[in-house]
Amino acid sequence: MRARLLNVFLLSSAVCSPTAAQWHLGTELTTNTYRGTARDTSSTHVTPNGGPGGGPAFSLLVNRAWKRTGATLRISYANPGFAVTSPELRVIDKTTGTLVEVTSLVSTRVGGIGPSGAIRIELGPALHLWDYSGEYRTRFGGVGAAVYDWPVSSRFTGSVRLEGSASSSWLNANEVPPEFERHLTWRYGVGLGLRYRL
Repeated sequence: MRARLLNVFLLSSAVCSPTAAQWHLGTELTTNTYRGTARDTSSTHVTPNGGPGGGPAFSLLVNRAWKRTGATLRISYANPGFAVTSPELRVIDKTTGTLVEVTSLVSTRVGGIGPSGAIRIELGPALHLWDYSGEYRTRFGGVGAAVYDWPVSSRFTGSVRLEGSASSSWLNANEVPPEFERHLTWRYGVGLGLRYRL
């Protein structure tokens, strides 16, 4: 009986130990660029591409970290607008096209820089809630990122993130002219983050 109680105590101590797992709250500011969504196949339009315009996104996140692995839930808000582009011209309408994104990520440490910096790879699914001129649509996609973390103080950690995301076209079939075809919506981003260890 004593041996069982000792085993339960040691197991619970290991699980609750700060070295076993830690909670973090954080924020991120990311600048995003979008590609894809819709393209003219007839080559008759001055601006043959249409899709999200890009710009900054603000995120709040909750992270659970172990020694080499982690899990993150992130909620982001952005107003990328809607852009029509060509090689010579780019016009963005910021009065429409807002985005709320919910992302679930798992991460693993793959290397380090210096005595305390860490390089992590993150992967996971993303839910995009896209508001285009009052028309709401939901899209599912995937996110992959490379992240460099470094300690700012005993409780704060800074990060730089290089991220990519892909999902089905954010435009519905009835929203594009017949000569346009829909493509995957791609997003590329670079972000800075700050996390606080609870």
